[in-house]
Parts: sequence; structure tokens; C-alpha cells
Amino acid sequence: MFGSRSQFSNWKEICIYVLIIALLLAGICFLQPLFIPAGVLILIVIVWFARRAYTRKKQLLSDYLDDVIRNIERSVHYSTKNLDVGMAVFSSDGKLQWKNEKFQEWTGLKSLERKKPEEVLPLPENSFETMCVKDDSKVIQMRGRYYQMRYFSVQNPVKNADSKNSTASTLMIYLTDVTEWEKLKQRFAEERMCLAYLRFDNYEDVMKGLSESARANLNGEIGEILNKWVESLQGFVVRSNKENIVAGFNYKNLQKAIEDKFSILDRIREVRQENKLAPTMSIGISKDGNTLQEISMHAAKALDLALGRGGDQAVVECDKQLQYFGGTSAVSAKSTRVRARIVAHTIREQMEDADKVVVMGHANEDYDSIGSAIGVAKLALSLKKPTFIVVSNRSTSLQKLKKLVFNSELKIAEEDKVYEGIFVHEEDILKEITPKTLLMLVDHHRAVLSASQKVLEAIPMKRIIIDHHRRAEDIIKNTFLKYMEPSSSSASELVTELTGYFDDKLEFTKGEATALYSGLVVDTKNFNVQTGARTFEAAALLRTSGADPTLVRQLFKDDLDSYRDRYRIIAEAETPLPHLAISINRNVENTSENSVLAAQAADALINVTDVSVGVVISACTDGNVNVSARSDGSVNVQIIMEELGGGGHQTVAGVQLQNADADEVKRQIIALTKKQFDEAEEKVKNESNLTE
Repeated sequence: MFGSRSQFSNWKEICIYVLIIALLLAGICFLQPLFIPAGVLILIVIVWFARRAYTRKKQLLSDYLDDVIRNIERSVHYSTKNLDVGMAVFSSDGKLQWKNEKFQEWTGLKSLERKKPEEVLPLPENSFETMCVKDDSKVIQMRGRYYQMRYFSVQNPVKNADSKNSTASTLMIYLTDVTEWEKLKQRFAEERMCLAYLRFDNYEDVMKGLSESARANLNGEIGEILNKWVESLQGFVVRSNKENIVAGFNYKNLQKAIEDKFSILDRIREVRQENKLAPTMSIGISKDGNTLQEISMHAAKALDLALGRGGDQAVVECDKQLQYFGGTSAVSAKSTRVRARIVAHTIREQMEDADKVVVMGHANEDYDSIGSAIGVAKLALSLKKPTFIVVSNRSTSLQKLKKLVFNSELKIAEEDKVYEGIFVHEEDILKEITPKTLLMLVDHHRAVLSASQKVLEAIPMKRIIIDHHRRAEDIIKNTFLKYMEPSSSSASELVTELTGYFDDKLEFTKGEATALYSGLVVDTKNFNVQTGARTFEAAALLRTSGADPTLVRQLFKDDLDSYRDRYRIIAEAETPLPHLAISINRNVENTSENSVLAAQAADALINVTDVSVGVVISACTDGNVNVSARSDGSVNVQIIMEELGGGGHQTVAGVQLQNADADEVKRQIIALTKKQFDEAEEKVKNESNLTE
């Protein structure tokens, strides 16, 4: 097109020049008629020479363009044949049309004709249809080498039999060998610095009562175990003090520790001198961060998470993903109350600075959530602060507590009458919130579990958490204080203990003591689970304050229909694995009564002979699936529920899933439980081998 335009322009210029000469000759001939024959002859000669020059120039341009085209064709041919790029073209039916030698060499196949991309390259099924939708690139691996694969879809016009024009997609694939670059990236990733913070969880408790020589031997043995472990990972270890240790190694060796499932935790727990308690250690590891300062910060957060989950476990943060190891032993109760005293004083300072105090437990409140909320409200009311307890709309436990404990028939103390109007819903409290309002969150630390999301969002900064559950990843952010003790039996125990340090002259009324006592009873399964010396001390204090066990027994009474439903769920339980009993309660309403029913059935299942794990799945009519899981302590059901997005304790855990399938959830639980059983069995084998 460019050549034709240029030729037309040249011919036009020549014509103009010839026309000018012809006009000049015409003028001369007009003045001198005798010059007409000579003028005609001159004009003919000029036209002949002009045409000849134009033809030669046209031929030269044509030869030049032919030469350029031939050179381009040679270059294209050379590049497709010799450049270090593999190329292939696939037709609209997905079959190979053309490829260069490099493409065939890299695929390692003798025959590629009429094959689809997924038959030639390591791609999933129906890749041709997917690749034709959007141009993209990815790294693939073939025969031990890495290739950057870029693919493009080209729309080509096609004429159908009915003479209508349409388009068809042709796929072009380019391969570039990037093996050296990928190996360099892998080497960089493997040699990435990882920082580990280790903390001796129960140093003071383990060392208590030991002789100086026994302490030295215990420290030496634990130090030797840690040094050998870090040496096996080709890292370094620095002991900053008697409880805290810093270690470092690269990411490649971290993978070895992950594959070993951090057996160092088990080896430390087996150390014995004169100590009665088993020493435990928590580990926080991270490789995330662009600087050592950022890596250190992430490792410290991982250690805090391990400690918040009860200790005796490792938390690894890699690529913003958290992995948990250990945490299979029961959490030992802390013998020191120093932290409780500091927390109580901090809470008092915050309440004194606040103009109002809002207390909120989890949705679908149980007796522990309500009891601990009443206990915290007691602290705020003692300071004469306007106090509110936010509750959800589905708690039958609250209705029972109001009816049996805080009613006029019992002739309760005058102070208890304040609770008749202290329980509010979110629509009532939102208009009362001010910038100085303090929010006390009890018996939970995850936003999705709060009784009111709107209240949580309305108080974005002044928040304090009091909880006894193991810390989850999605803990509520922007909290002033987190008082989380997984070793405690219940939030009611924590609040009862805080009261003495908050004000040593503060005394519970009969109604308050009974509410807190009911929280202790429900979370300890009548003092049979997760109890320690501090649990019974809290229970004794509440009994002294007037807690009525008879009223508490009334709270836990069920009607005949509930008993029938509970034992129907138990009777329908299956044992897909040895020591696992699982049952599905189908087509039930998503109410607190059915949640309690599922929890009671799960509790009953682990009382069956040879059953270590009991699980009840409630398939609700609104599409939600609620799971209650219980264990006798041999299996950590918290880890199983966390895999599904829930949490809890080692022996008591659960999860609430939206728009889920109960049968699919059941399959996942069976698979996760089998994994726990296999790991426990492998651990026993390893311990027996070490003993031998």
C-alpha cells in the first residue's frame, strides 16, 4: 500500500513537469509557428524519457521491496527455527497445527500432530477452552526444567456453509526456558532467614521446690535438647534469659522441622529430674517481612498466639499463612496470680475513665457468657457507672436465669433489682454509646461470635477482652487489653478471681453469685472437665457469697421432649472410625435450645465405652450447619474444629458454618479425626522406639 502511494505520487509529479514543459513549448510555437515541428519532437522525446525514468524507478522500488520481503521471510524462518523460544499454533478445534523444532524438543515427544495442549504440556483437562478465554502466562515444569508459557488467542474469520461470516479462536503458545531463574528464586526462598522465639511456658512452676543441682541439671538438659535441635537445622540459638530463647535458621531447614511436626515439643516435655510437672515450651516462627525488624515482629506475634492458645505448641507464619503444631497436652493452670492483679487494676482504671460501660458476650449466650457478663457489670456498678449488658435475641439460658434467679419470688437482695433492666438489645444501646464508652467483651474474642456486630463496630477502640478460650487467628482487633487464660475453666472463673483484686471489699449478692456459679458448672461439666485448684477456689468464694446449687440444678433441668431428642441423636450415632462417634441431627431450627441439645448429646457420646471423640452435627433449616465436638482428652478437637473455621478447647470445641452441607462436613470431620488418630499413633510408636 505504501509502495503504490509512492508510485502514484512520483507519476503525478512527472506529469506536472511534462505539462509545464508542454505549455512552454505551446507558447513558443504560438509566437513562432515555424518551431511547431521541433516542439512536437521535443515534447515526444521528453515524454519518452519521463516514462522511461518512471519505469526504471518503479522497477528499482519493486526490486527493493522484494528484497526486503525476502529478508523478512528469511529472518522469520531463522527465528522460528533457531531462536531459543518454543512456538506452537493450535487450531479452533484445539488440535496442533504447527510447531517449531524447539517446541518439540522441549516437550520430548516424538509425535505432536493433532494433539491438544493438555496432551502435550503439563496442563489440566480442557485447558484449550480456558486458555482461549483470556491471554495469560504461567511457569510450567517439564522433564526437570522450568518454562515460562505465554499464550494468546487470535480470532480468525471463518465462512460457514450458509455463507455467513464468523470467527474461530486460534491459540498461539510461546515457551521460554527460565530454569536458571526459577532455581535462583527457589534458592533465595530456601535460604530466606527465619526467626524463632521460644519461651519456657511454666518455668517457675517446674522449678518450684527443686534443689539447685536439680535446677541446673534441668536447665542443662533442656538447653542441650534445644542446641541439638537447632544444630540439626543448621541454625543458631541464643538464650536471652532463663525463660526466653531466640533461634534462627533458613526456610529450607524450617521445612524439616515442619515435616517433623516439631517433635522438639515432645522431647522437652519428657525431661524429668525431680520435677513433678512436665516442662513445656511455646515457639513462634516467621519468615514474613522485608527486614529483620519485620520478621522479628511477626515471630513475636506468632509466639503470642501460641501462648494465647495455651502454650506447648509451635505457630509458624509463612506467606501470611499460619500453621499450628503441638498443643495436644492439657493446659496447666497458672499458680501465680500476678497477672490477674495487674489486669484487675487496669480494668478499674479504664472503667473510672469511662462514662458508660457496655458488657457483651457471644451470640446465643450460655450460662458462662451471661454469668461472666453479670460479674463484669458488678465491677462497673460498684463504681456507680451506667452499665448495660448487650444480649442477642436467641438465648433461652438468659430467660431461665431471669426467671429463676433475678425474680421477685425469691426475695433477692435489693441490689439485684438493677438487673431487671440492665439487659438490652443492640437497638436500645446504640443511641447510648459515646466516644468514652468502654466495651467489655466476655467469653469470646472473635468478632463473628459477638452478640451484636453493630455494637462492636460502634465502639472501635475502647475494648477489653476477658476469655478462657484458646486464641484464634481472627481475634478482635484494636483492643486495649486482652486477658485470655486457656488454663481457666471458664470466663466466670476469671471474672470471679478479678473481683477480689478489683476491690477487696466487694461482695457478690446471692443472684450474682448464682449466675457466676452456673457459668462454672456448665463449662466444667459439673466440675469434671478443665478444673484446677483455682477453679475450686472460685467456686468456694461463690458458695460463700450465697450461690445456690439447687437453683443451678433447676437451670439445667430439661423437659421430657428434650431427653427424647437427645437420646435419639445418640441412638443415631455412627462409628466410621474406631473411637469416633458422630451423629447428624437433621432439619432442626437454628435456636439455642437445639445448640444446647447437640452439646449435651456430644457430651454423652464420649461416655460410651471405646469412644474418645463425640461429634454432633446440626443441619439447620436455614442452611447453616452447627457442630459440637467433645473429646476425652486423647484427641485435640480444637484443632479439628479450627480446620473448619471454628475453635474452642482441647476437649470442647465447635463451629458454625453458613450454607454448608452436613454430609460433606461429616466427611471432613472424619478425615481430620483420622489424621489426629494417625498422628497420635505415630507419636506413641516414636516414643516406644526411643524407650527401646
